[in-house]
Amino acid sequence: MQVRACVLVGRTPADHVVGLLGRLGVQDAVCVPGDDLAAGLTALAGEARRGQRLVVTTSDLLAAGAAVGQLVDDPAVRTGLLVAPGAATGHAVRAQQRRVVSAGSEQHDVSRPTGSSLGALVVGVADGPAAAEAWDAMAGLARSGGWAGDVLDHAAVALVRRQVEVVAVAPIGPATRSGDTADRAPVERQLAGLDGERVLLERANRPDDGFYSTFVLRRLSKPVTAAALRLGLSPNQVSLLSLAVGLAAAALFWVASGWAVALGAVLLQVSIVVDCVDGEVARYTRRFSDLGAWLDASTDRVKEYAVYAGLAAGAGRTGTDLWLLAAVVMTMQTTRHMWDYDFQRVQRVRETWVPARALDVRDDGGVRDAGAALELSARLSERPWVGWAKKVVHMPIGERWLLISVAVVVGGPRWALLGLLALGLLALLYSSAGKVLRCRRWRHPREQSAHWLLDPQLDLGPIADRRHPDGPSLAGAYGWAVPGLLRVLEMGTVLVVTAWLLPHHAQWAFAWLFVVAFHHYDTLYRALAGRRPPRWLVWSGLGVDGRTALVVVAAALGATALKSLYGVGSALLLVLFVVVASAQWVGDLQRQEGR
Repeated sequence: MQVRACVLVGRTPADHVVGLLGRLGVQDAVCVPGDDLAAGLTALAGEARRGQRLVVTTSDLLAAGAAVGQLVDDPAVRTGLLVAPGAATGHAVRAQQRRVVSAGSEQHDVSRPTGSSLGALVVGVADGPAAAEAWDAMAGLARSGGWAGDVLDHAAVALVRRQVEVVAVAPIGPATRSGDTADRAPVERQLAGLDGERVLLERANRPDDGFYSTFVLRRLSKPVTAAALRLGLSPNQVSLLSLAVGLAAAALFWVASGWAVALGAVLLQVSIVVDCVDGEVARYTRRFSDLGAWLDASTDRVKEYAVYAGLAAGAGRTGTDLWLLAAVVMTMQTTRHMWDYDFQRVQRVRETWVPARALDVRDDGGVRDAGAALELSARLSERPWVGWAKKVVHMPIGERWLLISVAVVVGGPRWALLGLLALGLLALLYSSAGKVLRCRRWRHPREQSAHWLLDPQLDLGPIADRRHPDGPSLAGAYGWAVPGLLRVLEMGTVLVVTAWLLPHHAQWAFAWLFVVAFHHYDTLYRALAGRRPPRWLVWSGLGVDGRTALVVVAAALGATALKSLYGVGSALLLVLFVVVASAQWVGDLQRQEGR
């Protein structure tokens, strides 16, 4: 895609910015007036109408190429602003959930700023017409009111107040926006001695990693990522390698001898280190795709639940039946994931909704009260040790897999699964309390409810499917909880009837739940990509209502019928949900990416 760069004339030469953009492959750099606000905004509006991805920078921007590259070449950033987090230094911005919800200029104030604009803005092709209209309107006000000020700051204000979604992108490496020689000199020295390779690897980090991932796994993964890049491995190839190592760890847990369990614990850690690498390679090379995201996420779940199976099977070889416990842990973890994924996406949509606001009003409407409990939590989280402790309590994947590796060696499979269950339930209660406190204060409009994400996950079959995608239950404040509650209903029913009729043959229930859980994750990842499984696929699998009814009927017929259902049904659902559904989804994604 061709990109145009508009470099605004400022108090310093623009040679650094022009050279930086050129190294990023930005073509057709042009200048627009920086000393005449109305003229500069009008010129920007004209550039936005050209139907190309537009990069706007100030001439006094000083940053590493990797920092600006986050805006220019990241497909996850359609329209974005480079923002330095922390105290504002004259170009105030407030961001929530990585979205700019208020921007400041000489004529516009920002309530409780969270950072400063560094003078780099990108506008996606789809947002070009809206940006042009907003900038023309701001130019008209500047002309009639005799306004003066920074062109880029006013451009950002216009986008935010006209409800164009602007992503706040934090810079990697040193950066400043200043024409003062004294301010620029230390940054120039840092940039001169900067290791570009190191900056790019830092850029490959995820900003939301847990404690163990940040301080252990990411440090171990960096050399592996460098090796993968030298070998030319793709992110998807790395994901499959991580899957193979994880499944090998699960097989060693099944062997159950001392050396096998210890080696399995080591391989489990190797698997999660390699799992970090696929994302780092993708972010380093900017090779993103919906297919890669689906493969990474789905293989994570297959590995983790295969490890649960390996632990239960290994315990069975020593005379201990842990299959029902493993199935309970899998159900709990699946429910947690559904609530976490759905809440995070719904929260971002609902809490970052910005009401339209007049361009000639100075204030931004203020900041909504989050409530005393959440305000206190936010203030406490500003202390690093509190923030990291809260991440540990959430039990992300790194902490879970560390628990498995240590507990299985020290105490055996039972302690590993019991530890996962106990700490997982604690995390579930803690995170659910925070979710309820937060969503009680939501005052979002109906069209900003994100019900489009939740509706495909209802997974209703021929019995209950009546197709109401805009149902009020999903648009309400607690709509995010509905898919997870359906998982509790379906998977919980299986657990109850199995504990009643087949307590010593729960491996068949685990197999059934394993395949069903994969189907629900597959549906979730499709929904996150803005898609839904075809109706024939959902109905062929009977939907959550049909499968639950089938389990209840089989249970009413007795243990033999239930065991037969689990055995035959798991095999049939495996073909449908894993083989057929995956082939359909991968083919659909490949056709989409090929267009």
